[in-house]
Amino acid sequence: MLFRTHFVFALFVYSILWRFLEIGLISKIVLGIFLFLATIFVDIDSSKSKLGSYWVFRPFQLFFSHRGMIHSLLMAVILSFLLFNVDKNAGIGFFIGYILHLFLDILTKRGVFLFWPLFNKKIVLAGLNSGGLIEEILFVVFLLLDLFLLLGIIFGFWI
Repeated sequence: MLFRTHFVFALFVYSILWRFLEIGLISKIVLGIFLFLATIFVDIDSSKSKLGSYWVFRPFQLFFSHRGMIHSLLMAVILSFLLFNVDKNAGIGFFIGYILHLFLDILTKRGVFLFWPLFNKKIVLAGLNSGGLIEEILFVVFLLLDLFLLLGIIFGFWI
């Protein structure tokens, strides 16, 4: 999936979490920052990604193939656990963002090695083309839902 689809989907989930999580404002903000960081971070193994295109991240691409080890539940758990030990909300937000990214990538034809290293087979659920028509539709739907939810949060008119 493209960066923008990952972003609007993460914003959709974060808007719902914002409404229903019974935690303080600072905790919600920290959780959100790390949710969005994780959503972007997972593609650090690709020079074509927003984050991976910066020269400082190129060493990652020498050691990790795109949609390989970094696109696994094991990496999500390890990195989130490390962050959780520093700040609980950062770790939880990072885990949620990571999982959201993996979920969307599982919907593509390329899939991900979700259960690496236990199960060395790519998981593909829907076989969508990255940047294809269905992704464009998903992007627009989640963008519209985001607008509705954000307006609801700002003006307090939903749920």
